[in-house]
Amino acid sequence: MSETTVDFARFLTVATGHAPYPYQAALAAEPLAPLPERLAAPPGGGAEAVVLAWLYRRLIADPQGTPRRLVHVLPEGTLAGGTYATVARWLERLGTLDGPDGGALGGADGVGLHLLTGAMARDGSWRRAPERTAILIGTQEVLLSRALLRGFADGSTMTGASFALLHNDTHWVLDEPTLLGPGTGTALALQELREHLGTSAPTGTTLLSAALSDRSCLVRRVDAQDADSLAATLDAAHTAGTQTLAVLDSLTRARALVRALRAQDADREVLFAHPFRREPELRQLAEALGQSVVDRIVVAVGHALDLGWELPARTIYTELAPWAAVVRRTGQLADGARELLWSPNPDATSEPDVVEWLAEHDGQTVSLRDLHDLQEAQASRPAFSPPPPDEEDLLRLFDTAPDIDVTPWVSAGGRDPGTVLVAWRDWAEGRPGPEESDPTRQELCPVPLTELRSQLIARTRTAWIRDRQLDWAWRPVDPESAAGDLRPGVTVLLDAAEGGWSPEEGWTPDSVAAVEPLGDGTAPSRSFSCTAWVSLDQHLQETEQEARALLESLALPGLTADHRHVVTRAARYHDLGKSHDLFQDMIRSGGGDPPAGLLAKSKAPYNGGRYARPYFRHELVSALILLQDRRHIRSAEDLLPYLVAAHHGRIRVSVLPEPDEKPALLGVLDGDRTPPVELSSGERFAALVLDTGNAARLTDNALALLHRADMGPFRLAFLETLVRVADWRSSARHDGPVEVLSDGGLGV
Repeated sequence: MSETTVDFARFLTVATGHAPYPYQAALAAEPLAPLPERLAAPPGGGAEAVVLAWLYRRLIADPQGTPRRLVHVLPEGTLAGGTYATVARWLERLGTLDGPDGGALGGADGVGLHLLTGAMARDGSWRRAPERTAILIGTQEVLLSRALLRGFADGSTMTGASFALLHNDTHWVLDEPTLLGPGTGTALALQELREHLGTSAPTGTTLLSAALSDRSCLVRRVDAQDADSLAATLDAAHTAGTQTLAVLDSLTRARALVRALRAQDADREVLFAHPFRREPELRQLAEALGQSVVDRIVVAVGHALDLGWELPARTIYTELAPWAAVVRRTGQLADGARELLWSPNPDATSEPDVVEWLAEHDGQTVSLRDLHDLQEAQASRPAFSPPPPDEEDLLRLFDTAPDIDVTPWVSAGGRDPGTVLVAWRDWAEGRPGPEESDPTRQELCPVPLTELRSQLIARTRTAWIRDRQLDWAWRPVDPESAAGDLRPGVTVLLDAAEGGWSPEEGWTPDSVAAVEPLGDGTAPSRSFSCTAWVSLDQHLQETEQEARALLESLALPGLTADHRHVVTRAARYHDLGKSHDLFQDMIRSGGGDPPAGLLAKSKAPYNGGRYARPYFRHELVSALILLQDRRHIRSAEDLLPYLVAAHHGRIRVSVLPEPDEKPALLGVLDGDRTPPVELSSGERFAALVLDTGNAARLTDNALALLHRADMGPFRLAFLETLVRVADWRSSARHDGPVEVLSDGGLGV
């Protein structure tokens, strides 16, 4: 055994408490080799193998040659908190979990760990540290939609940054690819596109599947016609002192079964496992699932418990799901007496040979390996799914202005259009007030889009959504809107008095009991914002400094010296448009004692952030200044204006006016003037009369960059993100706790 293998054995033992299994040791035999494209491991052991093999390479064996981000993709509907908690324990034991208490291993920085599913998908902290080692664990619809620039529950201006970091310096792991539906083809197609079009640093993809043992179980068909009869069957099959697991494909049927079981025996513990709960309740559910074997029946919805959880059960009941899911569920069977009960899925057509095989073996004891062999036969047959995205699709998606639905490429079921995020609020007037704040992550509950839409159409409840086109005020959702108010990942408010939630079941559409809100909708009296007046020149200097520091920390083989130079110049010029009178008038209009000269940041709370002309975008002015005063562009004619225009994620390819603002273009009019600007670098920008017709050149530039051999969409998005991160960090230099004015005003 080589020294590196010994090191890996010690590494894995510290993390997990056990020595490497043979398949894990094989991954360490060649620590400088890329992670495998395919890996089969016992249920529960695959994540351990891939995550720790990647981490070992990243921290010890080959830091420079190993992607700094690992993206672990779980099937839609999975309670991803199980995998997240397991990985967190490993990092804590290794002393590498990022945070105030995170240690260091081998001189490496801590490892960031982020959960991207449900309301937690709104976590954007991972985007702020592209140079740090990080693990992202999430469900397919969240991660793959971000990889296609249409992230569910992602801010519309953040899609470019999410896209950049998911496609550069990142290794993807697809956990049980047969359960991901079209997501597997999409992920593999994106890997091919990364290899073809080029990235700033190497990427990879591993397909992770379960390999079963020779243990056996009794197979028996259940012919239950309704929830009551199924509850009676499970009651008869349940053995006192053990755990029984029932998995149904439908949330509605699972909810009915839970109620029937509780009605039969009010003293029996029945645990309802599904992702349609608020974050505090999901934590409570995870704690309950983590208890040692108890006398209870666990009812799960779909893939909720298929991956990342160890729930040793004597008896398992499942509706026929994708066969890989059934095989996964048999891995939860405890040692000793085991029984697998099954019935057809009312919502899906089961594969005839699977039903035939199960019928032939009804009442027999079969090997779990036999089940796995049948799964392999099923997997070898091509399943219907839409063609995965190709290069033309990707370039079309890169322009985030058009509304393009990526659901067919990312969603597993095809039948389920996904979830929305809802929060309950208490309103004396039955509607949000004018100062109603956005819900916090703790308040949000993922809800099946179809269930909420049907209730809104039936007028049994009203939902409220931010009006993104007008004044950002809350307005009623139109469930039949052609523009599509209800889309995967959108956030809406519900009236707590109208119900829709219960402590026992989480999202409960037929409940009329008032919901206890987890937030009151009022803005905090203190916030975190800019604490000083910052001049434009100072902000540009500091942003350039941050860009240089960031580039120094990123030794990426796919970036040239020219790329790096343009990034620092874009950081230096990105906010030139703040010299426009509209911005200067706005930043000084809130009171306080602003100093003389051009300003970039206001001392909160002396700014309401409202412009005299709607929709004004200072970054468009910055780009127009560069396009008109061409002395400063030099050889970066395409790239520099693009990076400057894109630094807020609002302007990327198409530069389009808002529907009601013509003849203005994003708040800028032909003939607007900008004053002369002199930077401490010695550079001078002349006073200009702006020509918005030059905005069309931004689109032409972007399209040219997307097709350039040394650029392409992945590198371009990454360079764009470096400028954005530098801007965030330079702004953060002046942030601190501040008082909030009564109108919610804060600094810029």
